[in-house]
Amino acid sequence: MISLESLALFVLACIALAMTPGPNVALIVGTSLKHGRRAGILTATGVNVGLIAQLAVVAAGLAYLVEAFSHHFDLVRYCGAAYLVWLAVRQWRSAGAPPASSAPSAHAALGRGLAVAFANPKTLLFHAAFLPQFVTNAAHPVPQIALLAVIFAAIALIGDVLWALAADRARAALAGRFTRIADRVSAGILVGGAAVLLAAGRR
Repeated sequence: MISLESLALFVLACIALAMTPGPNVALIVGTSLKHGRRAGILTATGVNVGLIAQLAVVAAGLAYLVEAFSHHFDLVRYCGAAYLVWLAVRQWRSAGAPPASSAPSAHAALGRGLAVAFANPKTLLFHAAFLPQFVTNAAHPVPQIALLAVIFAAIALIGDVLWALAADRARAALAGRFTRIADRVSAGILVGGAAVLLAAGRR
């Protein structure tokens, strides 16, 4: 089993990662600012379904899938960045409109999160390199990596939901005459997420 010291270090690292903004957080925050808590949490759920799928690939040792993502690294992230920019343009154009008039359905919000989670191939490559560092029994790595993956997924989900709730509170504070500003800030955050994807390298 994993030593308590390694487990504690892993949990701290996961918390730090959950607090670090990236394309996924940009989508969650941007969606919550525009459409509110429900849409933000559904988007966070979609993001984390994608994350769990990536972690499952790593835990199962499916190196060929990691390699496939690596070969198409640039194409995948360019598509992800284009998708975020498209969402940003839609939110900019609908700035000031009632959230209900442009709110995504539950399936659409989940799909957004899932799409952006898979549009960042660096996360899969990162997990493939990150999780094994905390394995303390090289003879039986799979159960340990599976446990680490579960812990990582739980912390990531909690962190993303907290991002969604914080953005929803900001939205409530900016309601009224500042709604248009909040919507345009939301669009800007999505563009920022796209920029992060475009700037991402393999290392």
